[in-house]
Amino acid sequence: MVSVRLMHMNSIIEKYLLLVEKISNTTKAHKSFGTDVDIYRSEIHIIQLIGDRGEVFISEIARLIGVTKGTVSQIVSRLEAKGLAEKSVDKSNNTRQLVQLTPKGKTAYRAHVDYHLRKHREMECYLASLTEEQSLVLEKFLTTAHEMIEDHQ
Repeated sequence: MVSVRLMHMNSIIEKYLLLVEKISNTTKAHKSFGTDVDIYRSEIHIIQLIGDRGEVFISEIARLIGVTKGTVSQIVSRLEAKGLAEKSVDKSNNTRQLVQLTPKGKTAYRAHVDYHLRKHREMECYLASLTEEQSLVLEKFLTTAHEMIEDHQ
């Protein structure tokens, strides 16, 4: 006979795996975020990073999101082609490229921020309702899940 605890653990794992699958499927999804171009998930998160900082070096973006400078350069090139971002050479070090948003990129940035504010309000209310102990358990679960994903890449 399967214990109730084991059934509960299996249910949690199943829901977690379904969530991971749903998240991975969103990488192909796109929105326009108030512009006239399709913006993919990887692109909007680079836009978010740039918008939060005003301007940022390609190498810093790569470091912050844990990918290569080449990957960031490719994404930034797509953003430039769509009129969302522009690169310039750092005046103090001409080997570094600085990225900033264009007016269209700023429109996408603001729309993305608003989108997250609307979509995350429910989650924030839920998290605020948790006790400190419940929050710590949830945080530990997410940390462990993140480490497991890192180990399987």
